[in-house]
Amino acid sequence: MKTPQYTITSLILNYLIKYELAVADINHYPLPEKYKSVLHEKYDAEDTEKLGELIGYPLGYNKSLQIQRGQEPPSQRKTLKIFTNFRNVRDFINSYGPTNALKPSIELSTHINKLLMKNIADDWDLAKLRGFSEKPNEIYDTWYKFRDFYPHVDPSSYFNDVFEWVKNGKDHNHFLIKLGILLYEFIDKAPFLAGNQMTAILTLEILAKNYGYNPDNIFPYAKALEYLGDDLTSAFKLSKGKHDLTMFLEAFLYTISYTVIGVAKEYKDVHIKKVKNQGAIEVLLNPRQIKLLDYIAVNFKVTRHQYTKMMGTSFMTSYRDLQDMVEKGYIKPKGQGRGTYYIYAKESPDGGILLEEIA
Repeated sequence: MKTPQYTITSLILNYLIKYELAVADINHYPLPEKYKSVLHEKYDAEDTEKLGELIGYPLGYNKSLQIQRGQEPPSQRKTLKIFTNFRNVRDFINSYGPTNALKPSIELSTHINKLLMKNIADDWDLAKLRGFSEKPNEIYDTWYKFRDFYPHVDPSSYFNDVFEWVKNGKDHNHFLIKLGILLYEFIDKAPFLAGNQMTAILTLEILAKNYGYNPDNIFPYAKALEYLGDDLTSAFKLSKGKHDLTMFLEAFLYTISYTVIGVAKEYKDVHIKKVKNQGAIEVLLNPRQIKLLDYIAVNFKVTRHQYTKMMGTSFMTSYRDLQDMVEKGYIKPKGQGRGTYYIYAKESPDGGILLEEIA
């Protein structure tokens, strides 16, 4: 494949640097699994929520979190099937690695499309590349109308050339620029009979993970692309009209770098507030109290009855534990009487920021 026309502007360089610095921050501030899993769940739910808005099927965050946890109501499983499929594809991406038999290629995207559109598209449309003169199914796809027509292009050969260029191109293009160009090609050519928009987003996620630009598949790419909204497709149309992808790449790199910076900041904050302060906590609190802090990190609050049952202690021991944590400034009570519950305090005794809920 020949590299499309574009110019490396100061904006593009700035976004590339910010993205790489954000990835470096995430790698520099590792989190224990108990903290990382909470963040992953949050970002996955946000990704599902914003995907719904992107494809014209808004869900809201709470419903998206239900789906992420596999708690969608049985009566809604059919209508929410596209989102549970999206969750399943992200699980596949989480497990994907260099030893997987499916290498980066149109075949990998085809596998993603098959998982994504299972029980959504007709069987004969499932994971099927279309002839470029055929109209793609517009279900759950707000980008399909931007496709062009290429009746003499074989989609399999064409996209395998694109994937080979992404993997092994000798023209020294930055990997994230190649991802942007791959997205442009997906929008322009819509290679599948159904599910092109989501397949494109998930393909970007798996490639970024495979080449070190999406650690642990934590970056919510659907959220990033939804954030830009119509500006991305406007940049696509302008770039196509000028036969120059600069504007599209600027828009793409802006929105993914902006999103990645936010993730990296939260990683760093959690590392400082939780991991770095853990040593001091172990001196000041007993094991039950430390376990309670982890519980509140996930559930945001606890009652004395819940704490007593969770720890298997007497009511008086629970009272002393909780009162001790209040006096030391780790938690604070809310409510009155039997309705009293405990949440994180905002500040530690030394005036620094204490562990805060991840939400």
